[in-house]
Amino acid sequence: MKILKRILTVTMCIGLLFSGNTTFAHSGRTDSNGGHHDYNNKSGLGSYHYHHGLGPHLHPGGVCPYSASSTTKNRNTTTSKKVSKYYMSSTIRKVQTKLNKLGYKCGKADGIFGKKTKKAIKKYQKDERLTVSGNINKALLEKLNIRI
Repeated sequence: MKILKRILTVTMCIGLLFSGNTTFAHSGRTDSNGGHHDYNNKSGLGSYHYHHGLGPHLHPGGVCPYSASSTTKNRNTTTSKKVSKYYMSSTIRKVQTKLNKLGYKCGKADGIFGKKTKKAIKKYQKDERLTVSGNINKALLEKLNIRI
């Protein structure tokens, strides 16, 4: 009986070892820049992206679009770039909330400036006869009656 239990246990362990895993999470390890590689592009952002407490996103020009300031490292110096007040996550969230209430579907008001948000802003700008850029600017905030 002991041999039968051992054989069954070993068989189950081998089965679990070789069973297919459909989970697509990553280990959470990041490189010295705070990002990680996603070679299979499961995030849809390409082969490299960031999280740091927010959803997966890119850092265009080395600057995080969701932080008030970001540090960029050059070869010998470190400089700090200030992100526009229009693209702070609190401002983006206010714009998203207002646009959703007005029927311009930009998705969840999460403070992340994504494709849906840009598309909703363009449609709103066009409907309100503003310069259509898809960007958050002073004119858009005034028209939406948002103060920052």
